[in-house]
This record gives sequence, structure tokens and C-alpha cells, in this order.
Amino acid sequence: MVSISTALGISRFKVARLLKEAKETGVVTINLNAGGEEDPELSGALAERLGLEHVVVVRAFGTVEEVRGFVGMAAAQRLSETLHNDEVLGLAWGRTLTRMIESLESLPDVQILQLNGSVGSDLSQSPIELIRRAALLGGNKAKALMAPLYIDNLEAAEVLRRQPDLKEVIDLYDTVTTAVVSIGAFRSTDTGSTNSQFLPLLSVAERDELLGSGAIAEVCGLPFCADGSLAKTQLVRHIIAIRPEQLHRVPRVIGVASDPSKAEAILAIWRADLISELVVDDVLAERLLALPPDST
Repeated sequence: MVSISTALGISRFKVARLLKEAKETGVVTINLNAGGEEDPELSGALAERLGLEHVVVVRAFGTVEEVRGFVGMAAAQRLSETLHNDEVLGLAWGRTLTRMIESLESLPDVQILQLNGSVGSDLSQSPIELIRRAALLGGNKAKALMAPLYIDNLEAAEVLRRQPDLKEVIDLYDTVTTAVVSIGAFRSTDTGSTNSQFLPLLSVAERDELLGSGAIAEVCGLPFCADGSLAKTQLVRHIIAIRPEQLHRVPRVIGVASDPSKAEAILAIWRADLISELVVDDVLAERLLALPPDST
């Protein structure tokens, strides 16, 4: 205000009054740019390094939840700009996908399928709730997978998969044209904690078995090792979700993730040849570029 008053030859008090009036009438607005823009250079570099069809890297600042929100918004924009009428959209689960759905304003007329069973009792994080919200945005056609993601009793899991309602959805996975999936990591974050929502579903013995199999990443609850192979553990048979071979046949799979601790997990899913596109934050992208793709 002192600089403006000197330049215009008026008192700084008059400048303050004029600015106040300008803000109140909307003539002047003050915004803080806190991130969310795409970084074209990083996007291109990461797409070239991994040989993916498309990569979106967004500049993101703030808390873990704020970064997750920026990535979710970028994924929402990518999906809304590229999805077409009459497609079959498969949606997985995850906190970033929740933010993606919250950011969507509309979708074309599509059929939506829930790619994996439910986790926990928090309705806001439920994949059933995600596909319900998405369906309201585009065509109002959705089919839910009315089962938990993980069932500790193997016989019960096999019986459920044979139930007509569930079997119908599982068979329809072969028709999915675009899938959006979160990529989860089993390894600890930089702070020493884990951000996995899947591990807490398991008993200590089951968790030890899963990690002992070499699993470091998950998509739709399906565990994968660093070399991209499906983890050799009988726990896979307890998971109610799209089968690995079905996911592999989907023409377009958008992987969504935030937090640099997920870099190795993303490379594992990339080696499994399960994703064709990727949406991540800039810090995670830089971590990925620092790792050789053939590292395990």
C-alpha cells in the first residue's frame, strides 16, 4: 500500500479504503496458488521412462491429505476429459479415488462396475459409495460387488463368488474398457508408518505370510511382488475382486497414487503390465525417476 500511495500521490489510508471496496465488489481478488497444476516436463519424462500411454504429474504442496486431494482432482479431470459414452468404467477403492469422485462434476453415459469388495465400515471410503456417486454423475448405471474385500474363511469366499449377484459382476469385468485403480504399498512410509488400508484387514499371522511372500504392492487388494509377479500366497484366494488376468485384459487402466513411499509399489504394478496411464504428485514422480525401472 505504501508503494501504491507513493506512485499515485495519495495517502496509504485512501489506498487501503479503495482496496477494501475493490475486494468487496469483486473488482480485486487475492488468491494463493497452492498447487494442482500439471508439470508438463515431469509428466513427459515419466511417461517416456515407463513407456506409458499418458502420465499426469501435478505440483502438490501441503499435508498428505492435501496432496492426495490435488492428485484426485487431476485424475478426475483426466477421466472426465477422456471417457466416452457407452464405455464400461471399473472403479477400485482408496482415499485418492474418493477425492477423485468428489472432484468430478459430470461423466458421460457409462456403465460402472465396482472392481473389489468393501473395506471397513466407513461409508465415505466404501467402493459401493464411490460407484453410487459416480453413477449419479453419468448415466445412473452401476453394479456393486456386495461383499467384503477379504474373507478369512476360504470356503465362505468361494461360496460367495458363486452367488448369482456376485458372479454376474465378476463376469462383467471382461467388458471393462477403462479402469481407475489406486496403487497401495505395503512398505513403510518415510515417517516409518504404513498407509496401507489392506494390511489392517489381516491377522498378524496372515500379515506375516503376505509380507513373507515378497508382496510390496496391491491393486484391488491383489498383492504383487517387486518383480511384478502375483504374490505366491493362498491369501489371494480369500480376496473378492477382479481377477489379475481380467485386469490385465482391460484396454485402459489409470493408476492413481500419491506419496513418495509408493514409488517401489508403482514400479511393481508397472512391471506386472497392469497400468497404461498414471496420475501422481511431483514428489512421487521425482522419486520414480530416481529409481531405475529394472530395480527390484
